[in-house]
Amino acid sequence: MSGEPLVDIRGLKKHYAAESGFFTRLLGRESKVEAVDDLDLTIDRGETLGVIGESGSGKSTLIETTLRLEDPTEGEIVFDGEDICDYSNKELRAFRERAQIIFQDPYETLNPRKTVFQAVAEPLKNFRDLSHDELQSKVEETLNDVGLNPADDYMELFPDQLSGGERQRVCIARAIVLDPDLLVADEPLSMLDVSLQSGILRLLDRLQEEHGFAMFYVTHNLSVVKLVADRIAVMYLGKVVEQGTADQIVEDPKHPYTRALVASLPTLTGDRERVLLPIPEDDDDRDIQGCQFHPRCPDAMPECSEAVPALDDSETDRQVACFLHHEVTEGDGEFAGTTSPSDEGMESDTRTEEPPQSETGAQ
Repeated sequence: MSGEPLVDIRGLKKHYAAESGFFTRLLGRESKVEAVDDLDLTIDRGETLGVIGESGSGKSTLIETTLRLEDPTEGEIVFDGEDICDYSNKELRAFRERAQIIFQDPYETLNPRKTVFQAVAEPLKNFRDLSHDELQSKVEETLNDVGLNPADDYMELFPDQLSGGERQRVCIARAIVLDPDLLVADEPLSMLDVSLQSGILRLLDRLQEEHGFAMFYVTHNLSVVKLVADRIAVMYLGKVVEQGTADQIVEDPKHPYTRALVASLPTLTGDRERVLLPIPEDDDDRDIQGCQFHPRCPDAMPECSEAVPALDDSETDRQVACFLHHEVTEGDGEFAGTTSPSDEGMESDTRTEEPPQSETGAQ
């Protein structure tokens, strides 16, 4: 890809205030959830960036913040050369015409009182001044485009008259009807039968090729994201721990967490080595010092509990945040290529959105 990326996320943080105990408040300590913590990502025009991680890794918060459904605590979200964090309400409205989302649950996303025509026409009514005939023509064209054809058979149906796969196609039609530059896909297959998932994946691939939008595909399922993504970013407790091309991540994972995710993928021969990670402590008040993964890491070293490894980008198109792949040197209690584990005085933090589940890979 040439030129500047379509999306350039720099130093993004999203923190939430957490419920504090009596003694924590008495000591004046601020308790917070670092759902997204100092995260950098880019998405080039026309490419698909896959973001993977287990529940609680910060994926949903990343989506909501990137689309400015949530305001970031710190950082920049640069879209087509402009920081959307500085946008006025009018500018934000214009941005949302260019950035659309497919939500996870097609059963909850569609208004049961609106027909398919009304659901797909709604974004056009919000952003475009079209006559009824123009509206009708655009909706019909888009429904045919997503495989709901002939469109006339679907226009006046209500959601409860559709199958799960048909509902998700309506949601996709509603997302692309404005011809966006960025399409965010939030676990779009998780509520569908396996028999329908491949059809939706092929549809998204064709639509991207025909319309040229960039796609931000977020999931916990590595077996899916390896099929759709050009690049993959692996998240753990609010941080990106590894980035690379889809082939690099799946064929040669570097970070111990990524290795565990890849090891969970099924194979025809069953000869892949299994990596079992201990279940994380269910403790919202824990204060993880050093690398956030080290309490579960099978390769943890003493320095892992003392400093946070930075993303090392010494390899082309590859970044890994792990001391196993850093040249570590001692100096004043810190390590080369690290960020300090705690420079915030008396603050106490928890680094999970929610207690992570014990899953380690594909569902």
